[in-house]
Amino acid sequence: MRRLITFALLITALSTALVALPTLTTASAKPRPVPASVERIPLGALEAGLRTTGALRTDPRRTRPFSLMGVTWRPDPAIGEVGVEFRSRTGGRWSEWESVEAHNDDAPDAGSADTRGADFRVGTAPIWTGPSDGVQVRVRALSGAAPRDVAVELVDPGTSPADALVDGPRDEAHAEAPVPRIITRAEWGADESIRRGSPSYNATVKVGFVHHTASSNAYTPEQAAQMVRGIYAYHVKSNGWSDIGYNYLVDRYGRAYEGRAGGLDKFVVGAHTGGFNTDSFAVSLLGDFSTVPPATATVGMLTDVLAWKLGAAYRDPLGKAVLTSAGGGTSKYSAGTKATFDVVSGHRDAGNTACPGATTYARMGEIRSAVAEKLGAGYADPVVTGKAEQPRGSSEVVSASARTLGELDWTATVEDGSGAVLKSESGVSPDGGAVSLAWDLTDPDGRPARAGTYYLRLAGTTEGDRALPFVRKVVVKEQACRGTPLERARCKVSKRR
Repeated sequence: MRRLITFALLITALSTALVALPTLTTASAKPRPVPASVERIPLGALEAGLRTTGALRTDPRRTRPFSLMGVTWRPDPAIGEVGVEFRSRTGGRWSEWESVEAHNDDAPDAGSADTRGADFRVGTAPIWTGPSDGVQVRVRALSGAAPRDVAVELVDPGTSPADALVDGPRDEAHAEAPVPRIITRAEWGADESIRRGSPSYNATVKVGFVHHTASSNAYTPEQAAQMVRGIYAYHVKSNGWSDIGYNYLVDRYGRAYEGRAGGLDKFVVGAHTGGFNTDSFAVSLLGDFSTVPPATATVGMLTDVLAWKLGAAYRDPLGKAVLTSAGGGTSKYSAGTKATFDVVSGHRDAGNTACPGATTYARMGEIRSAVAEKLGAGYADPVVTGKAEQPRGSSEVVSASARTLGELDWTATVEDGSGAVLKSESGVSPDGGAVSLAWDLTDPDGRPARAGTYYLRLAGTTEGDRALPFVRKVVVKEQACRGTPLERARCKVSKRR
C-alpha cells in the first residue's frame, strides 16, 4: 500500500471499498448489532471511608457475567492521582491483584461535546478480564482530593456467531483497493442505537497518535470484536461520551477495526488524546504492551493504517507538526499552548501517561520509517495562496505548492472543468525539494479566464508509479455589469469574447 496511486482509484476506493466489504458467507452469521449490557455498582457508603482514610477496599463480590470492567467517578478538578487495583473471578478462581491506570487520558478535549453530558464521568481505562462473574477493587487517593460517587462498571459485550468470522474473505472486486482491510462497525457488531449526536470533523489531520488499551493480551480471535464492543459500551455508557474514543483499533492478530463513526475516509474528531483531538487521529492497539512487545502482524497493520490516513492528508511521517492544546485531563500542555509533535507520535508525548506501553514506544522510530516506506514518493505539506473564489478579470495570482518526498518527476497543470490544459510545467524534484504552480487567472492567450471551475494539479511519477496528486480547486465567477448603459453594453460584449 503506497502513496503512489492514482487519484481516481483512491476516491473510488474510499467511497466504496471500505464501507461495503462483505466478510460473512452464511445467513446465520451475518453481522448484526450486538447490544452490550453495563452494570454500575455504586460503592455507596464506602465513599465515607475513602474521604476520611484516603482508601477503600470492597469485599469480594459475585456479579452478573461480564468480560470488561473499570472504575469511574464524578469529575472534579481537585482530584489528584488515584490508585486503582482490581481482581476478578473466572471459572471459580480469583485472579491476582492488578493495577490499572486511573484518571485515564484517553479522553475528549475539555469542553467538547463528549464532556458536556450530565452523565459524563472519568476514571480508569476499560480493562478486559475475559468471562468473569466476580470482582473486588481497591481505590486509593494518592494526591489531591479523593474521588466521589465512585462506581465499578461491569460490561458484558455479548457474543455473536459473526465474531468468529469477522475476518472472512474479501470481496474480490475490492481486494486490491489501496487501503488497509478495516473491519467496519457493522461487521464488529456496533449497536448504533447507543451512539449520541453527530460526528465532528477535522479539516485535515497533522498527527497520528499511537495508543494501547493497557488491557489483557490474552484474548482469542473471536473475543477481539467483543473487546471492541466492550470499549465502545464503556466509553458511551460508563464515561458518558458520544461514541468510542479511538478512530481505529488493531488487535494482536493484525486486524484493524473502525472506531468512532463518521466515515472511514473522513477526518473524524475522536476522544483519544486529551487536549489534542483536533487535527489528529488515533490508532489503539488492543492489549498491554508495557513489557510485552506487539506482534509483527499488529505493527504491520498499525503502519498500514497510519500510512493510509497520513498519505490522504499529505503528511510526512518522518516530519513534525504543531498542534494547539485544549488543555484538561492529564495533558502535558495547558490550554492554548502550541506543541510540536512528531507526525507519528505516542500518546505519552502529549499526556502524562505510559501509553502506548514501553515496548511500543521504543519502536516508534521503526514505526515511522515503516510508514514512510509504505507511502513512497509523493507530496507533503501543501500550501495554497489566493482565494478559492475569484471574480473574472481579477489581477490576483493563485498558487499551489508542496514538498516532495523522494525524487519525483513532476507535472504541474491548470485545467478547466473539461480537462483542457491552460498551463503546464514539469521537471524533476529531489527528495525534500519543492514543486509550485502559480496562475494569474488567464487563458493561454492571456485573456481573463472564462467563468467556471478550474484545478491546479500537482502530479508526479517515480519509477513509473504515479504519486497521489495534490489538487486545488479555484472557481472563477462572472461579475455583474454596472455603470452607464454604454458601459454595461460594452461589458456584456466583452463577456461574450
